[in-house]
Formats: sequence, structure tokens, C-alpha cells
Amino acid sequence: MSKKVITPEVTLSYPHLDEPAAAMNGKGEPKYGCSLLFAEGSDMTALQAAVVEAAIEKFGQKAVQMLKTGALKSPFRTDWEQKGYPEGTTFINVRSTQKPGLVYSHRDPVTKKPAIVADDQVTEVFYAGAKVRASIAAFGYDNSGNKGVSFGLNNLQKLGDGPRLDGRKAAEDEFEATQELAPADLSELENQ
Repeated sequence: MSKKVITPEVTLSYPHLDEPAAAMNGKGEPKYGCSLLFAEGSDMTALQAAVVEAAIEKFGQKAVQMLKTGALKSPFRTDWEQKGYPEGTTFINVRSTQKPGLVYSHRDPVTKKPAIVADDQVTEVFYAGAKVRASIAAFGYDNSGNKGVSFGLNNLQKLGDGPRLDGRKAAEDEFEATQELAPADLSELENQ
């Protein structure tokens, strides 16, 4: 059984949310996923508790000591420098075989629930650098002697914009407008 947690605000990296990415080393089925970056000082208490709970459920009481000694692989990564992330960043990789639900922070006027992100908007809204929070679930695993705890991805909510991590500029920031009116507007003026 998995232990669900809602993260605090995090920065999104390596998003594969519109289509699943191929499995690493070509083994296993493609999965949706991303990395979630926690700024230095983020409150990760609930995530840490979920990891311990999932580890104990899978491996028994000895799991606490196994996590401390590294006998169980932790989902929390601190090799921020190697990835080019800001100093002090802790990050986790989350994946799912099922497409995650993706919503905005504002309400849909009809349902009064968070508005759903349209499929054709996913890559524009959930880019590397976007500020999000995630519904994730901790679970223990034991695959061919590789033991640890990981997080599965359930859903994501867009909270705000942040600087792009991929260095890509938005098209409207990269070009200048070369015409005052759109072609459709010009043809309407000409027909008057």
C-alpha cells in the first residue's frame, strides 16, 4: 500500500506529462514523470514520514536503520550540483504508468474545483521551471536485490511561473512583432 502526500511548492524539472517517456536502459514500460525540486529549507517532514512508513510496511521495523545506513535506497537526492540545480536543492523523481491529472490553482467557473489543464496546453503550462505542487505516493520496492523507497506520481497542480530551467525563451520574448495587425484583421480592413 502506498502513502500519499501533497508536496509543498516545488519547481518542476524534466517533465514528461503529456506522453510517457521511454524507460531507462530500454527495460520496462514507458512512464509519465518528472523531477520535483525542493528549495533549501523546504518543509519535507510529511514526505520523510511517508518514506519511513512505506519502508517499514515493506521491510519491517529494521527498515529505519536500513534507511539510515543506506541499505535501502532513499528517494531524496542531493546531487544538485551534478544536475545544475540551485545550491542546496533536494529533489525526487516521480513516475507513473498512468497519465497524471493536471490542474491549475484557479477554480473552474462551472465545477468550482481547480480548472483542468487541456491536453494541448500541457507542455506550455508544465514546463521545466514551473512552480507546482504534487500528489505523490511513497512505496517500498525490492527488485532483484535493489531495495528502497520511491514515489509514484498521482497528480500535479500549477501554482505559478518560474524561470525556465531549460534555458529556452518564450517565443514572444525572442522575436519582435513585424506587423501591427494579424493577417485576418488586415483582410477585414481591406474588405470594408
